[in-house]
Amino acid sequence: MPAGYHALSTDILRRLSILPNVTALKISTIDVSIIETLMLENKDLKILAGVDTVTVYAGLGGACGGITGVGTIFPKASITMQEHVNNGEWAEAIKISQAMNSISYLDAQPLLMEYLKLAMGIHHNDFDGGLRTLGKKLTQQQINDVSARYTLAKERLEALDLID
Repeated sequence: MPAGYHALSTDILRRLSILPNVTALKISTIDVSIIETLMLENKDLKILAGVDTVTVYAGLGGACGGITGVGTIFPKASITMQEHVNNGEWAEAIKISQAMNSISYLDAQPLLMEYLKLAMGIHHNDFDGGLRTLGKKLTQQQINDVSARYTLAKERLEALDLID
């Protein structure tokens, strides 16, 4: 959930959703039942999934989109997956989600920003730039893990012709 990962109750989310300048809620949780509960009460509510690994499942629960870290690395795949979700083409959406799974996993990790920054550096052939940070420096094991996860996702997405 937002606010530094402090859980917000469905009551607070409901109250936020009706404020005049709120057009959508970004709900960062793996508990899709929260999205379902809010959608059952208000079919017109716009909800964006905020956790990469549950984007498809959030769509099943009624979310209309997602705000994803992996989408900044693999935008064509993320957009195509969301189009399949919006069209109810679940098998195709799940195929793409599974292809990105190795890197989507990083979205739920404490060092999310450092991991995604490194993956972005690898993607743009700027490995050293991906390691520049004001945050926590990654260990060699973490660097190797991110590199392997990025490579696996890229290979899977290339097989689906979803690399930009």
